[in-house]
Amino acid sequence: MRTEKIDRPGILYASRVWRVSVEAPSVPGARQLLTQSIAAQPHWSPHGHRIAYLGREATQRDIWTVVASGGGSLRVTDDPATDWNPVWSPDGRYLYFSSDRGGSMKLWRVAIDEKSGRVRGAPEPVTTPSPFSAFLSISQDARRLAYVQLLSTANVRAVRFDPSQEAVLGQSEPVTQGAREALGPEPSPDGQWLAFRSGGKQEDIFLARPNGTGLRQLTDDVHRDRMPRWSPDAREIAFFSNRSGRSEIWSIRPDGSGLRQLTASGCLYPVWSPDGRRLVCTPETGPPVLVGRSNQTPEPLPKWADPNVSFRPWSWSADGRKLAGDLSPRDGSPSGLAVYDVHSRTFDPLTDYGSHPSWLNDSRRLLFRHQGNLHLVNSRSKKAHQVLSAAPQEVVDTFGISRDDRRIYFSLALTEADIWMMSLK
Repeated sequence: MRTEKIDRPGILYASRVWRVSVEAPSVPGARQLLTQSIAAQPHWSPHGHRIAYLGREATQRDIWTVVASGGGSLRVTDDPATDWNPVWSPDGRYLYFSSDRGGSMKLWRVAIDEKSGRVRGAPEPVTTPSPFSAFLSISQDARRLAYVQLLSTANVRAVRFDPSQEAVLGQSEPVTQGAREALGPEPSPDGQWLAFRSGGKQEDIFLARPNGTGLRQLTDDVHRDRMPRWSPDAREIAFFSNRSGRSEIWSIRPDGSGLRQLTASGCLYPVWSPDGRRLVCTPETGPPVLVGRSNQTPEPLPKWADPNVSFRPWSWSADGRKLAGDLSPRDGSPSGLAVYDVHSRTFDPLTDYGSHPSWLNDSRRLLFRHQGNLHLVNSRSKKAHQVLSAAPQEVVDTFGISRDDRRIYFSLALTEADIWMMSLK
């Protein structure tokens, strides 16, 4: 079986599950596509009848099974909870998985018929003394279950940056603190506020001063609100959310009023044009689209030359001419960066590594993330170098740059993990 890497339950790309013959993998017909929709983490049932996997439809992540020889898929779970990491019991009577359906990410199991895939009851909790349990493995005698206990935090930090020297100055300073995950900071055009989102089970949009004071919560609901982006006039903040049933671009004013939907055809990752008249966003399938601020008719960008690679824009240059983004191959291989010229409608490959590029004000250089650190690349010479090392921690999610390029805001994650073992009755 072949699938794309998934590191956490919230990170799932356009992968599919395949069945591959290990005896003659290169022979025509040796590979068979088993799922049409997004799928990952396949786990073969003990008697070879079915394959369980993590599937995604819109923003909902559930457990599914499919006949191992190919055929229709059946749901195991179907609810707003994040379910992932399915593992069959050795006798094929249960599917164990990780889920936040009880509040925190715990272990659950559901009775199931291995041959038919029919679920035989409601999911039931498997109690563990861990706030986040995942990556489970069951012994062949079904008496022991090993799992990983994860404790993760992410807080916003700020560091001074000298664009002329292309180097950070001094050590980074904390902006947010505590157990809440603060991700994807975005400074306002006047530098007076930071927008960011919370991680975990409830993802909401927050504002705070650059020193961490004046915390203000803009959304407060069960929907996943992500990637806040200030409009150039600072009158509204765009973000993407599943509050309409699927991911769409929404906007809200800095005082929490004026919540409105900007797209109606499914889109993620909003990026404002410098004049604020348009947005570019990325559908779950297909090329990125341009959307007017008040016009919901999308204008698609050209597709990347390789049909197995998609371009995902993250930043619009200050001169309005170029979009910078990363490349996302379907097979999960290293992507890299590229630049799209808005006027000529052409692409220019930039690097063969990195993600989440963000333009500096000169519309020539970009900062980007790679292996938990920040790098800078010149879009003309294509020379790149590291400007910030976060080791032993790592920079996660998107980051923000002040309007004068003098401060970088980023989320620093720290994860502690231990292996636990429990006895099963």
